Amino acid sequence: MVKVFSVLLGAMLLICPLTAQAKDVVVDRILVKINDSIITQYDLDQALKPVYEKIKDRTLSAAEQAQVQELRKQALDNLISDNLIQQEIKRFSINVSEENMDKEIERVRNERGLTLEEFEKVVAQDGLNMDEFRERLKKLLEKQELIGHMVNSKVVVTDSEIQEEYDARKDDYSMGKMVELAIILLPSDVSPVEVREQITGGEMTFADAVAKYSVGPGKDSGGSIGELNWVDLAEEWKSSLDGVAQGGVSSPLTIQGHEALLSPVKINEDRMVPLEDVRDNIYKDLMQKKRETVFTDYFEKLKKSAVIIYMDDSLKPDNGVSQ
Repeated sequence: MVKVFSVLLGAMLLICPLTAQAKDVVVDRILVKINDSIITQYDLDQALKPVYEKIKDRTLSAAEQAQVQELRKQALDNLISDNLIQQEIKRFSINVSEENMDKEIERVRNERGLTLEEFEKVVAQDGLNMDEFRERLKKLLEKQELIGHMVNSKVVVTDSEIQEEYDARKDDYSMGKMVELAIILLPSDVSPVEVREQITGGEMTFADAVAKYSVGPGKDSGGSIGELNWVDLAEEWKSSLDGVAQGGVSSPLTIQGHEALLSPVKINEDRMVPLEDVRDNIYKDLMQKKRETVFTDYFEKLKKSAVIIYMDDSLKPDNGVSQ
């Protein structure tokens, strides 16, 4: 969010720099008519101004000039889309107050741990002063409110859709092999081999051995140290547990300077993150996807119903048809 408005500029800069000849030249001629609004050459130059600032005495090849022309079309198409959205914002009398913008800026600053001075420096890195930033923020928040007004009421995510998404993304929510471990840390005068033989021979349970011998944690709970992800275990632990069945006893190993034994109390080969732990995230993801789909449909219908007339045929999109 800190660099919300640098995305388009970043995309522009991926394409070759423009020639310097366009810099500081303002020709305020009409390029496109959109219903009762217009987009002028000045508007397009302003949209491309950050790119022009990067231009210093360049001469472009034919291929680069073709890229530049495509960039101009893209920038103009963005202006047309923004113009249509602004017309809808005006139609529905949507207005974001200065107070709401202050709250949004404060929210972002707190989220990022930035002072107001630090925030202004970040904004300046995007080539904007605070007045310009607030103007763009206003448009962004108005667009969000428009989306909420036109889209959110039409979007519903059901429990069954959440379950289906969870099932479809099992790989994302797999925790891999999980092992609930118990541990015995033995004093120096007790042999781990003898204790292991007593357990495997049925003379005592692992919990009995913990209670009798262990100087480690969990003496009152059979030595349990909880459930651990197999991949997080130390290699020595993995080696000692290799081939040990659930409820068995590991080969002796050294832990914190003590001879020790481990027992995999429970082994879960493919533990999943519980659905309830990720339900909210899945809900938000599905809502966002549905909002985008509904808004795209809404915007495409809006664009088709608009009267868009290109005054310069060279700036028409490849599939563009003036209306």
